[in-house]
Amino acid sequence: MIILFTLISAIFLTAAYAQSFVTVSTTSGRLQGVEQDGVMSFKGVRFGQPPTGLLRWEPPLPFVSAATQNATVLSPSCVQQFAFATASFIESLFNNPPVPEDEDCLFLNVWAPSTSGSSQAALKPVVFWIYGGSLAFGTGSLLQYDGTSITSNQGIVVVTFNYRTNIFGFPGTPDLPIQANNLGFLDQELALKWVQLNIRQFGGDPEKITIMGQSAGAVSVSGLVVRHPVDPPFRAAILFSGATPDSAPSLTEFDSFNAFSTAVGCTQAPGLARLACLKAISTATIRAYTNGPLSGAFGAVIDNVTTFGDNLERIRAGNAARVPVLAGNMQNDGTLFTVGETNLTAFLDASGLGSFVSADLVRTLYPGQNDTDVIADADRDLVFLCPASLWTEAFVQSGISSVYRYEYGAVFPDLQVFPNAGAWHSTELPELFGTFNASTATPNEVTLSQTFQTAIANFVKNPNQSPAPNWPEYIPGNNTQTLARLAYNGNVDTGNFVQAVTSDSEDAPCAVWNAFLDF
Repeated sequence: MIILFTLISAIFLTAAYAQSFVTVSTTSGRLQGVEQDGVMSFKGVRFGQPPTGLLRWEPPLPFVSAATQNATVLSPSCVQQFAFATASFIESLFNNPPVPEDEDCLFLNVWAPSTSGSSQAALKPVVFWIYGGSLAFGTGSLLQYDGTSITSNQGIVVVTFNYRTNIFGFPGTPDLPIQANNLGFLDQELALKWVQLNIRQFGGDPEKITIMGQSAGAVSVSGLVVRHPVDPPFRAAILFSGATPDSAPSLTEFDSFNAFSTAVGCTQAPGLARLACLKAISTATIRAYTNGPLSGAFGAVIDNVTTFGDNLERIRAGNAARVPVLAGNMQNDGTLFTVGETNLTAFLDASGLGSFVSADLVRTLYPGQNDTDVIADADRDLVFLCPASLWTEAFVQSGISSVYRYEYGAVFPDLQVFPNAGAWHSTELPELFGTFNASTATPNEVTLSQTFQTAIANFVKNPNQSPAPNWPEYIPGNNTQTLARLAYNGNVDTGNFVQAVTSDSEDAPCAVWNAFLDF
């Protein structure tokens, strides 16, 4: 009898964890993915032609095929840049273990509820995830962004993808028309178009796409919102710790790209001849330079096509996608970027603000704090909190309903990986994706993952209603308590997860910082 019971148990467990293959037809071919425990996954799906050789630094071209494609393995990332004094520290946090890299990198991944027995009436909402990484690194192939948990627990479709970063995606070069410099944003647009064309085949609803990103990914989401004022290819937007105010510089000098060109031996005058020379340089040579001590930074430029210098005015005037928005920041977004900094005057000078505000004035914005904490909070406010305040206020002013603003304050012992970390930049993501370290997570962390994931999924499913109990629509100012403080003081259950406060209680320093953010 014991033998029989053991045999039956073994058969049951094998069935429960068995994988089967599933095929879906798309514009990229017949994709052979995997189905397991109610979730279909399709990995390494090519959506763009290889941006290599003559197609390096060119707008992405769609990949179209009728052939059968293996879609069971995550693709390499695009070529990464980890440079400057903090390179080793940042790579240890965001690329550990390292993901294989390749210039041929325009691939995406889809996780969807199994469609067996479903009908077209049961099409699911879709999350289109854009990763962060300062537009210098990052990939949709990180295990942290695995969509299995969200899909399984929440019954929605999750799409992650790669876009070109650093010099490959945002070269800042006079060799190209200004409108062709933000190639990474064009990659994002192409991936979103692929989702629009194909997601129904996975049981997803192309009319219910939410674009969602964190850090540079949230900046990317903000760009999509502003450049799609009419018939946006999404119905809602989520911005975790990132929005573009009106302070992005226009491109005038091209210093980083010109120095790179000279360093790799392409010394022609800027133009087609130099570009041809640079397209013949090996990927490895370029990566060695951009990850070396002489590299400059590469990022988005205002081209008035993908990126604008008057975002807030566009939103206020209704000249942006009029969709529900959920946006906010971490309580300690600044600690990651100010590790080891103790000199407030030096921090302000390095930020380009020393000529405009004094250290003594800044200290008055954060009373009772030492300079280390003032630096971290000032960085948070300048880069994350005040932009979130400006964006959500602009949407409210434009007449958009269903605006939700938050600040996330969960602190867990296993995430305190550097001094003064707190609820630091990006630590909400393993909780959102359910990819936290189960061997080190506390019970509260496990509970918060379920609570937070459900709240975000609620917004994805219906962005016109409150995503969690006690989370009201956002109204700026000091008269109503509508800014949701999430998971403060160990409150991780659905019933106490949200503590609503007035926005002015968090935004007071923005009275100074907004002068540099809202032109």
